Amino acid sequence: MKTAEMDQELAALNQAVEDALAARKSWMDAHMADYAKYQIGEDIYNKVTGVLLGTVCGYYRYHAGKNPRLDTSMSIDYLYKSDTHSNYTDNTSRQIGLSICNRAELAQIYETEAKMLRSKMEEQK
Repeated sequence: MKTAEMDQELAALNQAVEDALAARKSWMDAHMADYAKYQIGEDIYNKVTGVLLGTVCGYYRYHAGKNPRLDTSMSIDYLYKSDTHSNYTDNTSRQIGLSICNRAELAQIYETEAKMLRSKMEEQK
């Protein structure tokens, strides 16, 4: 019967999709550090408040473990250890609207803000 042959073809196509998804995940997992803006061991800060969040201890992609069909981009999230909260591990994706930076970027932000403030104060004289 034709249905049995078509079922075999469909099974082979489905397996090809699963194999392709597994290959993509493996490639993406292997290149996490290459795409990550911040590296393991680097301190990260809340860009708005300047508060130290912690030290990067891992990378992840939000959809990597949930639905491989949605895991389509190298949008890197970070796991970090916080010394200020009993050395617990947290992650960046659970904090909606969080903007992070490293120490050098934070220093640049403060420097730019200080220049703008000095300029504003000069204009007010």
